[in-house]
Amino acid sequence: MNRNRKKKLVNLIKVLFAHIFIIFLLDLNISSIISNKPKNINQIDNAQFLNLKSISMEEIENKRKIIEEEKKRLERIRKKKIAEEKRKKKIAEEKKKKLAEEKKRKTLEKLKKDEEAELANYELEKIEKELRVLERNEELIKQQMLRNAQLTDAEEKYILTIKSKIESNWLIPHDTKYDKICTVIVNQIPSGKVTDVKVHGCKADILYIDSLINAVWRSSPLPVAPDIEVFQENIVLQFVGPQ
Repeated sequence: MNRNRKKKLVNLIKVLFAHIFIIFLLDLNISSIISNKPKNINQIDNAQFLNLKSISMEEIENKRKIIEEEKKRLERIRKKKIAEEKRKKKIAEEKKKKLAEEKKRKTLEKLKKDEEAELANYELEKIEKELRVLERNEELIKQQMLRNAQLTDAEEKYILTIKSKIESNWLIPHDTKYDKICTVIVNQIPSGKVTDVKVHGCKADILYIDSLINAVWRSSPLPVAPDIEVFQENIVLQFVGPQ
């Protein structure tokens, strides 16, 4: 069925091309006749239509094939151009995406480096601050030790009273590790209220150190000095854990 339809279509195309050529030649001949101003239309020379006989159906078919081939060639070129444009567009998009990813990566790397530098500066400042505190505490302990060697009876009794109160409030956790001696620097005001506590040179675990610090805070206010000359704003005490 399809073959018959195709054959009829081919025949129809052939007839169509034949009519086109006939109309074209008729137009040329009529124009020529009009330009010569013949007196009678019947005077047209029938020889002018002889050329129509020289056009065969085979030539018309060949012309059709040539046109079809040209259409196919142009279609192939068009598709090739479209494919090339798509390829170029895809390459451009991939390049744009790659540049965006590279920019994002560099931005993240910069942020990371800036954060690391900021953290390093913070840690350095923290260490330097801790070193300054340690140096100040060491100097304070040194001065206090020199002073303790020259304490009056009233001063010595005053310090022992403070130490005794702290020890009574000291709840040492079980199974804690500690060194023999822990030095504590206590800051107070004349009323005996504790304002600051620092543990210095104590080789112990965190539970032991925290228990000692808490004992000092629980002992606030500390025993009041008998007179202003005996009062010490900064007191250095040494504690020895249970043996």
